[in-house]
Amino acid sequence: MSRLHRKNDHLYEVLRKMPGRADFSEISFVHNCLPDCDLQSISLETSYMGRTYRSPLFINAMTGGTDLALRVNISLSLAAKNLAIPMALGSQMVALESKSLKAVRSFRIARMLNPGGSLWANVGSYADTLLALRAIKMIDADALQIHLNAAQELAMPEGEDKFSGMITRIRDVAISSTVPVIVKEVGSGIAKKEARLIAECGVKGIDVGGSGGTNFIDIEGGRSGQALHPEFKEWGISTANSLLEVIEAVGESDIDIFASGGMHNPFDIAKALAIGARAVGMAGMPLYILMNYGRQALCNWIRNIEDQLKLIMMMTGSTDLVQFRDTPLVITGYTAEWMCRRGLDPDRYARRGNDE
Repeated sequence: MSRLHRKNDHLYEVLRKMPGRADFSEISFVHNCLPDCDLQSISLETSYMGRTYRSPLFINAMTGGTDLALRVNISLSLAAKNLAIPMALGSQMVALESKSLKAVRSFRIARMLNPGGSLWANVGSYADTLLALRAIKMIDADALQIHLNAAQELAMPEGEDKFSGMITRIRDVAISSTVPVIVKEVGSGIAKKEARLIAECGVKGIDVGGSGGTNFIDIEGGRSGQALHPEFKEWGISTANSLLEVIEAVGESDIDIFASGGMHNPFDIAKALAIGARAVGMAGMPLYILMNYGRQALCNWIRNIEDQLKLIMMMTGSTDLVQFRDTPLVITGYTAEWMCRRGLDPDRYARRGNDE
């Protein structure tokens, strides 16, 4: 099956049911009964990769290449422009390899409609430096995502099964890129050891892309009819656990860490930001809302999340995201057990700030 057909299949599969949700249920805020601030003074402003944004939310990579993808990217780019938030394009490999003008336009339209916005290009981890630079030029990108999707590829009958040389290619692209490079998983998460290897390549950002959101192993299995054992559908590191691992691995460096993977509940987003994520990427739910209810509904939904983030920050006594990243968090259950077994200390989050 061609990449173009697969792109549309992915869109239709995502729309079949409500997107999955990341599990941050075992992470709890400590209420501040004496918040020394006013709601109007709370700022969601955040800085990463050399730029400052009014919000810690961004539209994460989804699609491109087909007529349907063109329509989706038109609406998403207009929403991103209206909300003044970054937008990542879906994998541009289909346009880079086919050199189809129609496929190229499905990506380039985002820049045409949002000339001053922050747009991120996207290539696979098997892309060489030349392909990566072409992807950046295609949309005049402000950053480049390199996506990691070994689990998805292995679930496809027509997928890749050779992954050697990934770190070398990532390093080569990071050295040659004219814009900051972000390495992202697409739903299986990133562990501590691999985060350190990625950081050593000279990238500027790591997007954990944990399990809990769009499940590409499940999608590819359903699309192809391939008989995978049911436990493959549960494969991966949860978004919460992956974020904690990556923070532990590179949190003290100048690499910006992003949380994605089922991130659409305001409390999950708030917890990810409090743990230490610089920004949170959303894909499955924005697509679901856009396709079912329209662009205005999507914009309203994102604004509502931002309003609720401010309420949560208010109840922890945080006026900005710098303070919020020092608010105490109590981590229990399987999440705490995972941390302990992996050499991470859940208690250091509970002892933050004035409780230390």
